[in-house]
Amino acid sequence: MKVRAAIFLRSRRHALLAGASVALALGPSAAAAKPTPPPATASPETTAAINGAQHSPAPYPSFRHLKPKPSGLRSVAAWKGAITDVKTTGQQMFARAATQPWTLADTTAWAAKEREEATPPPPITTASDAATDAAVAAMRERAKEPPRSR
Repeated sequence: MKVRAAIFLRSRRHALLAGASVALALGPSAAAAKPTPPPATASPETTAAINGAQHSPAPYPSFRHLKPKPSGLRSVAAWKGAITDVKTTGQQMFARAATQPWTLADTTAWAAKEREEATPPPPITTASDAATDAAVAAMRERAKEPPRSR
């Protein structure tokens, strides 16, 4: 990933300026003061347990924990045979294609034949059909607000 270095230079410059302005605002006493650590929220028992676990060695995994090899997989020889079959079929296809003449002669006759075989699209209905008008009237009737009960 390429990133322009100016992005980082600009952010570093802003951070330096902000730090300098804070130091000037607080005065020399702020620069000499040591930062206070955050208050501890963990109990002493938890801290001792964490420190103890940090220095004790963890158990190493063994090969017994690996799952067994799945069954029903192809052997390397079977994979090689399948790849060879695909390559042979591809070479045969290219050899057959090379023997065929690739010409674009008599395209008008071909297009006329294809147009004869094609089926025309269904007719488009218009809003003037009687069935459509009846369906629209029925929908409008159903969409009317019901009378209020008093």
